[in-house]
Amino acid sequence: MKKEINGKTKIIGIMGKNVENSLSPFMHNRMLSKYSLNFCYLPFKIREADLERAIQGIRTLNIKGVNITFPYKERVVEFLDQVEETARRVGAVNTIVHHKGILTGYNTDLIGFKKSLQKNGKFTIKGEKAVILGAGGAARAVIYSLLEEGIKEVYIFNRTIEKAEKIKQDFYSFFPQSDIQIFNLKKEELKDKIQQSHLLVNTTPLGMSPQMDITPLPEEGLFYPDLLVYDLIYHPSKTLFLKQAEKAGAKIINGLPMLIYQGLESFYLWTGIKLEGKEEVEMIERITKDCQEAEKKGEKR
Repeated sequence: MKKEINGKTKIIGIMGKNVENSLSPFMHNRMLSKYSLNFCYLPFKIREADLERAIQGIRTLNIKGVNITFPYKERVVEFLDQVEETARRVGAVNTIVHHKGILTGYNTDLIGFKKSLQKNGKFTIKGEKAVILGAGGAARAVIYSLLEEGIKEVYIFNRTIEKAEKIKQDFYSFFPQSDIQIFNLKKEELKDKIQQSHLLVNTTPLGMSPQMDITPLPEEGLFYPDLLVYDLIYHPSKTLFLKQAEKAGAKIINGLPMLIYQGLESFYLWTGIKLEGKEEVEMIERITKDCQEAEKKGEKR
């Protein structure tokens, strides 16, 4: 970001219900600064009742684009002019691009999740089994990614069965051979399916700051050493969920790698700058280090 904001500065940002602890402004403004782009990335805290007007405001204020975060990734779809095919299939949008009055929705979470697994978890998806906690917009991206990569079975655990069933129905038309099973959050069923699985992903906001004493699982005994446990939350960097998994000997990943990878794709959609190879690796290392240092110092981002 340039030192001075002027009449030619292009605005991008993030819209959500709780954006105070989002690392997206921290990350994107560093990338904008590196490339000396006359952009500014801002957080927009939006009430649910104001979502439609906020999306219309992208046109009115000539905002270049925004990220969409919890809990609006699904609902925002109805307010857009166009939705890229994969995002339409997923049924959730996390990136909006504004071009000449047209708002187009994309889902860069797919790329973010896949790359973060491949480069941090050393995890082979094909033929494996996974337990997914939650059935919102983030869960849709995660499950679609797993099905696309050939996961054998997906077990969705959610308090609202109808939302999980909707995912199963929607995705069956694209993946007719898929095996998606739906469950309530009951201890015995959770234990059984987790023991059968190689991957456990929390897509819910439970454990996110400031409610860091909450976990989506009822007890620690559900984890085991060979399990890969992924929490999409990145603030705090190690949730109670991940601490419990680590204590049981499981391998853990937080949501920071996914945030960075999906952010690089959003950055490309807005600016046309695509980081690849050595440049991508260096940027990821730099952002990761900056974010981790900021968290240690307790800096407010």
